[in-house]
Amino acid sequence: MNTRELTRIAVLAALLYVIQFVGSFILYFEWVNFTILLYGVYLKRKEAWLSVAVFSLLVMLTRGIAPWSIMYLALFPQYTLIYSFFKNKIKSEYIYAFLGFVLAFLCGTLIDLPYMLTAGLGYEALIFRLLAGFQVSLGNGIVTFVSTLFLLKPLKKVFALTRY
Repeated sequence: MNTRELTRIAVLAALLYVIQFVGSFILYFEWVNFTILLYGVYLKRKEAWLSVAVFSLLVMLTRGIAPWSIMYLALFPQYTLIYSFFKNKIKSEYIYAFLGFVLAFLCGTLIDLPYMLTAGLGYEALIFRLLAGFQVSLGNGIVTFVSTLFLLKPLKKVFALTRY
C-alpha cells in the first residue's frame, strides 16, 4: 500500500472514531453501524476493512482494552466484509436498510456476549439482560435503517468524488 492509501485509511478510521465518540453522548442515536455500511458498500473491500479495524484499535487504545472494545475489533471489520460481499449483488437501498437494521440490532447483543457468558447469569437474568439490551439495539437498528433509506444514495456521490 502506498502512503496515499494509508492516509485515506487513517482519515476514514478517524472519521468513524469521531462519529462513535459524538454518538456515545446520545442514547439510541448512533451512526457507527450506518457508517460501516457506507464503507462496506462504497469503498474497496481492503480499504473498508482496514479503516474499520484501525477505528476499533483506536477505540481500544483510547477507551481501554475491555471485552466490549475487543468485540468491536471482532465484529465491526467483519460487518464491512458482509456489506462488501453484497455491494455488487444488491441494488435497492431498501434491502441495504433491512440488512443494516438486522446487523445493527444484533450488534449490541454480540458486543455484550462476553459479559453474558462470563457473568454466570441464571436463565431469568439472561432473558432480562437480553430484553433490556433490545431497546438500545432497536434504536440503533432504526437509526441505521432510516439513515440508509435517506442517505445511502446521496452519499454515493461524496464517495465517488473522493476516489483517487
